[in-house]
Amino acid sequence: MHPFKMSSLARMLSVKVSPKEIEGLVGRLNIAPSGNLDIVTSDSVGVAAVQLLLKRYESVAEYIVDMNLYIEDAVNRRAQLIVFPAFAGLLPFTFMPQYEAGIEKIRPDPYSGLPDFKSANASLALVAEFVYEVFYYTMSMLAAKHRVYIMAGTSYCYEDEELRHRAFLFADDGQLAGFQDKVSLNTAEQGLSVNEGAEVKAFDTPMGTVAIAIGEDVGYYEVGRIAKSLGAGILLNPTWLRREYTPADAADGLNLRVQENKFYGVRSAAVGDTGLGFPLQGPCAIYAPNEIVRGKNGILEQSSGRYAPDILYRRLNLDKLSEIKSPYTSDKNSAFLDKYVDRLY
Repeated sequence: MHPFKMSSLARMLSVKVSPKEIEGLVGRLNIAPSGNLDIVTSDSVGVAAVQLLLKRYESVAEYIVDMNLYIEDAVNRRAQLIVFPAFAGLLPFTFMPQYEAGIEKIRPDPYSGLPDFKSANASLALVAEFVYEVFYYTMSMLAAKHRVYIMAGTSYCYEDEELRHRAFLFADDGQLAGFQDKVSLNTAEQGLSVNEGAEVKAFDTPMGTVAIAIGEDVGYYEVGRIAKSLGAGILLNPTWLRREYTPADAADGLNLRVQENKFYGVRSAAVGDTGLGFPLQGPCAIYAPNEIVRGKNGILEQSSGRYAPDILYRRLNLDKLSEIKSPYTSDKNSAFLDKYVDRLY
């Protein structure tokens, strides 16, 4: 999957932390299969959104233990699908010996808000393979051990020597159920020469069809429209927010896509210090069409966004989506139409 030439440092690190070692570390956790997917019905789908607290890890073992704690918490609440935030896949970078030097090279300029792209690209190429493999195998094995679906968040990875910002969905057997590349790139990603995704995908799961919109992708109505046309009943939005989420954001984000397309939305976000000179604010949220929500604001669950780990959990009734009447095709006035349609058209 990664045919580009690795640096000698990246090769050395990949040898030091092999899939077999990750498997051994996961095995020591003595995880029992959850059984959460033994019975799956469309009227009661258990979803969980992870509010991930950013921290620096000292070792791959500490990283694996922490990821398992989030998943274990969600599994104990009977989650069948667990959603991690954007850039969760970069966390293994924090326990590399070169972390301090590397973080300086990708730290944004305080005035422009952008990094030195030449230095940032060099740092990313140096560590991308190692970081990706630790993330990928850890999440794959944890999904298999717990027997649940995990949308593991996003990471930068190389494919055919092209850099991608990619989200990963793992099935309950640990296999990759699918991936989604980010389709709309921000200024920083353009500077890093990230290649945009060419399509919006949908993924069939035992809980129904889901789609993924990474970060700012959810701000485009076309993404939601395509996901709906592909049959998605849930849109997953791994993201990160550099400022406090305000009511104004609801006018251009996941909740808006939910109201337009009448599916559920699950947003997962990270909180805390990034080490890049700015914090992340969160929060996570689970949205539903206003026709389903008692308060008519689309919000089923929302975290505080405080700098603490958290899990949002909710059971979703996908059957209710088909009961929502479309304002464009329902409540017809037959007498009125019979009288005026011929005159107007």
